[in-house]
Amino acid sequence: MQVLSGVQNVPTYEYRCNQCQAVSSVVASIKQKPNRIECRACASLDTHAIISVSSVQLSKLSKLERLDPKYDKMLDATAAKNPLADPHRYLPE
Repeated sequence: MQVLSGVQNVPTYEYRCNQCQAVSSVVASIKQKPNRIECRACASLDTHAIISVSSVQLSKLSKLERLDPKYDKMLDATAAKNPLADPHRYLPE
């Protein structure tokens, strides 16, 4: 992957070569987005931009928030099957 910008969190652009059909990626700011790039496989300049799947990086907190309902259900099911697995057993009633 070629990096045209020193800034993080910039878009990744993908290009398909019209000669060999290989896909190459470039990380660049919106202002630096090239119309065409050199193919990494065959060095052809006959490339075109393609639309690729976007991705998002989640923080650890976001990941934990997404897992909480599943985790809570799993703990409840385990505690119901085994009284020694219930973390609330240490709390005074």
